[in-house]
Formats: sequence, C-alpha cells, structure tokens
Amino acid sequence: MDVILFLQALEPRSVVRLVFAAISWCGDGPLYLLLFPLLYWGKAPAVAVRYGYVWGWAVLVMTGLKGAGTTLRPFLAAPAQVAFLPPLLAGFYWFPSQDLLRTAYHQSPAFPSGHALVATAVGLYLAAQTASVGWRCLLGAGIVLIPVARVYLGVHYPTDVLAGSAVGALLWGLATRVPWPQVAGHLDRWGLRPRPRLLLAVALTGGLALRSHDMAVVWLLLVSYPVLLTVARRPIAASAADRGPGWRLANAVGGSAGVAGLLLATAPLRSLGLLLSVPLVTAWVTLGCPWLVHHLAPGLHHGGQRPVAGAGPHVLPP
Repeated sequence: MDVILFLQALEPRSVVRLVFAAISWCGDGPLYLLLFPLLYWGKAPAVAVRYGYVWGWAVLVMTGLKGAGTTLRPFLAAPAQVAFLPPLLAGFYWFPSQDLLRTAYHQSPAFPSGHALVATAVGLYLAAQTASVGWRCLLGAGIVLIPVARVYLGVHYPTDVLAGSAVGALLWGLATRVPWPQVAGHLDRWGLRPRPRLLLAVALTGGLALRSHDMAVVWLLLVSYPVLLTVARRPIAASAADRGPGWRLANAVGGSAGVAGLLLATAPLRSLGLLLSVPLVTAWVTLGCPWLVHHLAPGLHHGGQRPVAGAGPHVLPP
C-alpha cells in the first residue's frame, strides 16, 4: 500500500497521471494486435506467427489465473486511501461514465496483473528478436513501466504486478528456450503429424479451459488462430512470398489500417471484442490484405519472388 500512496503523491499530478495512463493503455490490448501486421510484413512471417502464440498463451493463462482469484482492487479495498485514476478509455472503448468503469474493475480480481503478465511475455519475446539496443531499451522500459503504471492508477498492488511479470517471464522461457523443433521431431517419429498434434493440443487446452466460463470463451476464440494458420497453410505461404519492398510496405500499411478498423468496429464489445478480432486480424493480415494489394496495385506483385525469411513451408512453428 505504501508504494501505491508514494506513486500517487508524485507531482505535478495531472502530468504524471496523463503519462502513466498512456503507458497503461499500451498494455490494454489493441497495440499488441496492431503490431502483428508490422511484424509479419516488416520482420518475418514466422516471427509474427510465434508472437501471436506467445500473446495468445499469455491471455489464456491470465484468464485462468484471474478466474481463481478473489483479491479486490486497491481502490476498492481502501477507497479512503487509494485514488481511482484510470482514464475512461480502455483499449479502443470509451466508458460512458466513471461508475461503469468502476463496475468493470470490480468484476475482475486484482491478482495477478494481466497487463504485467502479457507485457513481460511479449516484451521479452520481441526483445529477443531484435539486435537494436534502442528497441531493446524501449521494450525493457515497457516491461517495467506498464506494471508501475497499473500500481499508480490504483488498480493493482505491487504483488499483483510482480506475480504477473514472473508468470510472463516463465511463459516467455517456455516459448523460446524449449527446443520445440526437436520436440516436434520426436512427435513425428512417434507418428504424431502436424494436424494430429494440433487436434491433441486443442483437446488438452480445451479440457483446461472448462475450468471456467470465461476461460472457455477465451480458449474458443484463441484456438481459431492455429486452426486458421493450419487449414489455410498453403495460401498463406503463397501470400507471404516477398515481392519487393513496395509489396511489403503496402501490406504493412494496409494491414495496420485494416486491423485498426477491425478493433474500432469490435470496441463496443470490450474484452470480448478484442478476442473476436483475433481470427479477423489473422485472416486479414495473412490473406485479405495481400489479396487486396495484389488487385489494387498489380505492379507490386511482380517486383520479385524472393521468399521472406520464415515464409513458405516454415510460416508455422513446428
């Protein structure tokens, strides 16, 4: 509690509140989906696909842990001491009143911090994908400042964000440090090909998702990601072929604009809308936007046929 009170006493309060509110917004969710087309067309399809898996697992684990929690938010547990400072804008959704925002927080346990969990898992993954010191510093700042912002806004205790960050780091370690290609090779030798492996993973995670209604809904929406990438594997690999810098730039810009439009359209549904946008964003970035760019600017289609690193048959992680 002392840490919260110390942060909320910082001056000038209006400026500090605006800065921390902006930092907290970066962890709300839309930014993670907006990064997907930039990574897919600006970095490599395989990097973006694995990024989607890291984000999806982080959201699923966060939902499961929160479903088992009962900790009240600090501003609810000690309203006389802790101020309630979050802005009415959550993601791309604007709450009509402060009371509705309070009600939304009241329905969600404080432990662990979902913002800290996802920011840590995704931030560490992205930091491992770049050699730029500047980008690594920026990502490191986000990993630290997003949890601090949540404490400042009065919606989390320090223990909430520390636990969330620890779980996020664990997920990152599992995603990047386990030799999954070797694991896939062993599964192939045991007769478990990609499609049976997908069905097995869906069944196992689905069984865990039955622990709660919220987790089941999250699982159903997130499972659309690997299903779409597997079922449409060939057309996705064909669309990912590199046809030159103009082609990549057009898809990165068009993909980001389309994702922003999808997020705005689903914003009234709040968290459910963000999850509903997962299959829509995946289909748009990997198939819809390349098809549109090809037909609107056919000259870009013939700029070259070099494969993108991570494209072709290796778009999906093994």
